[in-house]
Amino acid sequence: MKSTDNINRSWHPVNLYHVDLVKKEKINTKAEYWCYNCDEGLCSTCSGHHKRFKGTRDHKTIDIKSYKPSIQAIKTECDKHGQQLNLYCPSHLMPCCDEFEKTKIYQSKQSLEKQINSINHFLEKLVTNKSKNIARGEREYESIQDFVVKIRKEINSHLTRLEKKLCNEAETILNQVKSEASDFITEIKGKQKNLKKMQEHLHTVIPHTSKLQSFLGLHQIEQQVHQCQRYVDDLEDDERAKEFSIKMKQK
Repeated sequence: MKSTDNINRSWHPVNLYHVDLVKKEKINTKAEYWCYNCDEGLCSTCSGHHKRFKGTRDHKTIDIKSYKPSIQAIKTECDKHGQQLNLYCPSHLMPCCDEFEKTKIYQSKQSLEKQINSINHFLEKLVTNKSKNIARGEREYESIQDFVVKIRKEINSHLTRLEKKLCNEAETILNQVKSEASDFITEIKGKQKNLKKMQEHLHTVIPHTSKLQSFLGLHQIEQQVHQCQRYVDDLEDDERAKEFSIKMKQK
């Protein structure tokens, strides 16, 4: 919206810049201000209108004497969304608009939900395997009982005493490992309950809060998810996660 009187803008003297809106009314007025957002010169009258319009009131203007045409104007609007660049993204090291922030929050939510589902799937599988392990342990215990009964018939009183001893030992071991396994399952279900709360928070709270609350809420959930992930990673070396077996050694 500037007139350069057929002279290249980068070499044009300051006093030759005019305001197009004024020129349309056949009034030749010198530009007194320069708007970086519109990339045009403004006279004092147009500058007043410029500051009152909702779409241009936040534009950056300077005295035309301070304007240097040879320096490329700094972008203040997002090329992708056409909105003002009023935020800064530390991840991308660049300014961004509100729409970019909304997109980032949505992507973070999707990533966290995917991670929660992955962790929950792993823990659910572990609970299933551990439950099967308990059932198998009970069957192994029954097998030991049958073995002891068979020996008892062959060795009378000695095996009667041995039966009681072995069954008590096997039962003690079974109760111990069952108790440990049950406690482990309870612990895992507690983690799953926390994961479910995080997931519900993502779906019900985050979409209805302000950008700042959403950002802080997502950050808090992200920290909790990281803790759950570390918990899952540590299970690899946790003896409780390994399967147990109840067997009797024969000499």
